[in-house]
Amino acid sequence: MIYRVRVLHSRYTVDEITDTQFIVLRLLRKAPCNTSFLAHMLGVTLSAVTALINRLYKMGLVERERLEKDRRQVKITITPKGRQVLANVEDRRNLLLAVYLSHLPENKREQLLDLLRQAADLFESEDILKGDVLGEKTD
Repeated sequence: MIYRVRVLHSRYTVDEITDTQFIVLRLLRKAPCNTSFLAHMLGVTLSAVTALINRLYKMGLVERERLEKDRRQVKITITPKGRQVLANVEDRRNLLLAVYLSHLPENKREQLLDLLRQAADLFESEDILKGDVLGEKTD
């Protein structure tokens, strides 16, 4: 289903950023972070994230700042232009999703949105893989 939504999205909208760039900008909107964190969140290598950040930097969507206490660390932040691009892309994606979902009865849409919110909260939980899920007992 996610693949189908992405295919339909790419057919009917043109974004100025890729899906991966979209994810990075969403992460950075929450808080500045370093490349190690981004690599971990995306499940890619540091060199892949560095190349991605370089592209976003050239587009004016992010800024890089070396930390004074450890010059090897670079803090990545989203720029006002990055926030605007992200908002534009989200608006287009949300509008397209609203068109798709408008074909469902209102009570089914509400039910779906409630389940998606619950799933999003679950997936954002840091301790999702702890406890009974992996057969471990917690008290």
